[in-house]
Amino acid sequence: MKAKEGRNRILWGLSMIGLLAVSYWICRFAFFDLHGMIQWPNLLAIMSIVTIVSATIFGNRIVSIAPVIGYMGGFIIAMAFSSDTMDPGGGQTNNAWIIWAIVLISSVLIGILWSFNSSRRRKIVIG
Repeated sequence: MKAKEGRNRILWGLSMIGLLAVSYWICRFAFFDLHGMIQWPNLLAIMSIVTIVSATIFGNRIVSIAPVIGYMGGFIIAMAFSSDTMDPGGGQTNNAWIIWAIVLISSVLIGILWSFNSSRRRKIVIG
């Protein structure tokens, strides 16, 4: 039974990485004209992959799906609520990258808390 559980865990992790890859392609390339960021989507995707792999190793499905939701959701929220401003030197700035990162990190933290709370409840009910 453990071999089947390990295969299911790996398949889950690979499917989450696949969904993240689709989200990455959409955000990074299809909507590039919308945001103009080159390096930031890559950094967020790398952070998301590390989170998914770590959660998959520990068998935590809730935490492994959180970066996928946070990556795409963060992009959508960032594009909806970002603002263009001018810095004191006269250069143009945008806060979309901050919003995107905050939503992604928040979704991972919410996933960790949700997972911790659900496992705690399971132990109370069982034990």
